[in-house]
Amino acid sequence: MGKLYIFILTIFLVACNSPEKQGVHKDLWTFVASNNNPQLDDLCTLMIKDYEGILQGLAKNDTADVFARAKALILRCDTLPNYFVTKDTTMSNLFKSGLVNLQDELQGVVLEQYPEELNMAMNMASIQMLHLLGKVGYNKQSVYIFNTNGKKADLEEEGLLWISLNKKSINPYYNIENELVSANYILQEN
Repeated sequence: MGKLYIFILTIFLVACNSPEKQGVHKDLWTFVASNNNPQLDDLCTLMIKDYEGILQGLAKNDTADVFARAKALILRCDTLPNYFVTKDTTMSNLFKSGLVNLQDELQGVVLEQYPEELNMAMNMASIQMLHLLGKVGYNKQSVYIFNTNGKKADLEEEGLLWISLNKKSINPYYNIENELVSANYILQEN
């Protein structure tokens, strides 16, 4: 009888310890509220505005605009560390590494020639933007996260991500007559 209890207890422990599939988003970003810094919030707001400009160009299928705005954001990422003055070297290094990762993905956006590849490159830049905003605890405004497949817990189903400071947004990847879609997530709530 004791062996049966041990067997049931083992199954119970394994079931309780196995990670629940909550969607891929838990791997894509983490929000760390304790890292919030008002100065970083202001700098990140500038980046988000530039990022939203890239999405507008993407929605209009204007690759020249997308490339120009992506290059401008790359340059902004180069200069932003000069404006962040802090004695917290850990936060400074976290911010700088996030900027470098975002720049790398934006370089991919600039280099793409085909619409499908451009969408994928922009998706990767969106993920890096989410990483950066989450790690620095951006809290000036709510950051809304959207997915092209529209399913809240199903981001692994080839959904492309984008973010906005607005609750509703036009899908920049597949713009259908300026149809507004609602956000799937809010960065600060995850």
